[in-house]
Amino acid sequence: MRALAELSFDFVWHLMFTDDDQLDQDLAVRSLENLSDYFSAMSDEEKRAFIAVAHERKARLFAVPDADGYSPMLQATEDQAQFLDHVVSGKFFQQFEEPAAVYASDRVVPIRSN
Repeated sequence: MRALAELSFDFVWHLMFTDDDQLDQDLAVRSLENLSDYFSAMSDEEKRAFIAVAHERKARLFAVPDADGYSPMLQATEDQAQFLDHVVSGKFFQQFEEPAAVYASDRVVPIRSN
């Protein structure tokens, strides 16, 4: 499960943050079209594994600079940091959840008294 979560995370990261001139646009479009279906079908265990990978990548990316002053954080964009925050918090998966069906009979209509 762990290896698949890492592979999935790396693939999504690649699609989202690789420069357009380095990414095959046809592949990217086809892949992005299918991602929603894949994320919707993920089990809770798969989501937890994906979140664990994101948590580790976030920790590595925002680690304290080393003795030479190097920090991967200096290379991270705001979009990348936001993506990691959304995945770690679980909000990322909410966009792929099916909205609950609302039926007319389920609606509550207030009764006014005059």
